[in-house]
Amino acid sequence: MQAPLNSTPAHTVCRIVASFALLSTLLACGYKGPLYMPPPPPPEESLTTPPPAPSMPAPETPTNDSGATTSPVQTK
Repeated sequence: MQAPLNSTPAHTVCRIVASFALLSTLLACGYKGPLYMPPPPPPEESLTTPPPAPSMPAPETPTNDSGATTSPVQTK
């Protein structure tokens, strides 16, 4: 003859926790979200454009012996 099985509060809590764990595992199997990593966002424009070139000093105008500036003469 077998003794009657009495359910204790600890046994009931253990059953609830085990049931919750099993249910959570089964629900996770049906997840239908994206299965890949999304592409990274594009970098900021300030990071992709090159810095401006340093400005060059204006060319000097040629002078003659008297110190007056001369203009270049074009001949054909």
